[in-house]
Amino acid sequence: MGKIPAKASHCNDADTVTALSDEKLPAHSNDHDIPRFTWWPRRGTTEWVQYDLKEPRAVRSVDVYWFDDSPIGGGCRAPQSWRLLYRDGDDWKNIPNSSAHGVQKDRFNTVTFDEVTAPALRIEVQLQEGFSGGILEWRIR
Repeated sequence: MGKIPAKASHCNDADTVTALSDEKLPAHSNDHDIPRFTWWPRRGTTEWVQYDLKEPRAVRSVDVYWFDDSPIGGGCRAPQSWRLLYRDGDDWKNIPNSSAHGVQKDRFNTVTFDEVTAPALRIEVQLQEGFSGGILEWRIR
């Protein structure tokens, strides 16, 4: 797939939105050996990250690998919850008939849904109270 243009509600200065689609697969959710994206130091807030595709694309699933540095006492956790949105004109709409939006650590969380053709996708997260969060890789299929 290669790098996809991305933007976010916030990105920590030490991190990068390009990590979302750099195709560097994490060994685990606390992997500090690959680039990452985080909303640090924002905590407990609603945040987002989005892909702006070169042209509208048919999509049926996404995979998200959450960053969580709890093993070293860090301030990032998998989010409390999240949802996937797609852009339709000027509006962001919920993905239709989606499977559960997982927040499991140390693996890709896959969400499947009825196919949509969209020029942009957005992940909207609710960060855990008192914690920030991040993503190591986000794939669309």
